[in-house]
Amino acid sequence: MTADLKHKQSSPDQPPSRPRLSIRAQLSRSLIIALCLTMGSLLIVVNWGVGQIAHEYILSRLKHDAESIIAALQPAAENLGWEVSARGESAVYQRPLSGHYYLVIGPDIELRSRSLWDYSAEFSSLAQGESRRFEMAGINDQHWLVWQQGFSKGGVLFTLTVIEDSSPLDALKWRYSFWALLVVLGGAIALFFMQQWILTRNFRYLDSVRDKIQAFRYADDKPNLSTVPQELAPLADDIEQLLQQLKQRVSRSRHSLGNLAHEIKRPLHRLQQLQDESATAVSADIKTLLDDILWLVQRELKRARIVGVSSPGRQTELADDLPPMLDILRKLYPAIRINADVAAAGTLPQDRDDMLELLGNVLDNACKYGLSEVDLKIIRNADRVVIRVSDDGNGLPQAHIEQLMQRGQRLDERLEGSGLGLSICHDIVASYQGHLIVANRPPHGVQVSIELPL
Repeated sequence: MTADLKHKQSSPDQPPSRPRLSIRAQLSRSLIIALCLTMGSLLIVVNWGVGQIAHEYILSRLKHDAESIIAALQPAAENLGWEVSARGESAVYQRPLSGHYYLVIGPDIELRSRSLWDYSAEFSSLAQGESRRFEMAGINDQHWLVWQQGFSKGGVLFTLTVIEDSSPLDALKWRYSFWALLVVLGGAIALFFMQQWILTRNFRYLDSVRDKIQAFRYADDKPNLSTVPQELAPLADDIEQLLQQLKQRVSRSRHSLGNLAHEIKRPLHRLQQLQDESATAVSADIKTLLDDILWLVQRELKRARIVGVSSPGRQTELADDLPPMLDILRKLYPAIRINADVAAAGTLPQDRDDMLELLGNVLDNACKYGLSEVDLKIIRNADRVVIRVSDDGNGLPQAHIEQLMQRGQRLDERLEGSGLGLSICHDIVASYQGHLIVANRPPHGVQVSIELPL
């Protein structure tokens, strides 16, 4: 029965990670708050300042008019009281409800401007030399700014009240404040987008650092760091040193493993010769153990031969890296025709050594158990790489496929028809958060499908 079983490699359980902090978001938030506070405070100060200037201007006019009215105040003819001569009155005090008013109060005396008409206004009296200013609601929804002054003339104590409606200036102030608000909002929006543009422009330097780090991984030559900002250069240098150390350690490890496998062959062959020359009760067991060790050594040497020169940290150039491996496999298995369709895949971002080891291991097993033909196809989509390796062998029992799909389980590769030893492939696929599928394909043979995210 044909079965497609998918094994998704999952990482060990880990505590949920905290959301990553965004420097750009923090800077944007801080700058927006500072901008709003600054612009808001500026708008409040400007609005308050304009109001104070307007009121001080009105008050200065009221004081000027008060001086003119006091100067024009004189006894009326034939001792009929007091009057304000025409020369001391401005024309605005003659028009009814003009917004400019005065009121002179003395002992049994009340002189009012014609503009007050018959409006009844009561104000308290002040002592000589005393003055005060205040605001109040006036006639016809007017807003009055009032100046009062106590003075004495001809031995008579008077209180002069001069009034001006500040509503026109208040309306002008609010109209100005509205336009000022629009200007401030427009400026804030412009500054916000300018801030985003500046952040985007400056964060491009981080993109350049990321490109440099990728160059450290994928290039043999050391990239030029002259364009990296001074503040980020130490970080780039430290990362470069770390990656170089990692490359050296991985390379030494693989070379050491290959050298160990090569050097151990001679002692093993000598042990086999000694075992063949001696005849003991445990000779058969010793021979089995020696065969096992020798098989492991041969396998590691074959893997090292397939991968070729160790170059950790480089991406996979299929056009350059795959043909030498295929040539080696064709020499190892001359009876098997290997068909490779990889032209459309181009360059893969995965590590070169990992991919060659993954492809070499799967292809080696396919050639081992195939009858005459092995097909390799690599497809690169927008977000993943799909690798399919098929052979025309006898296939695998369903139980063996299910065992292979269990993480950490593998079959003995040396048993005829036992299947594929995919433990190494599982580990490589899991390191890239991919998944692997093993299935029998009709009419016969096995197909291994591997998906790796980009």
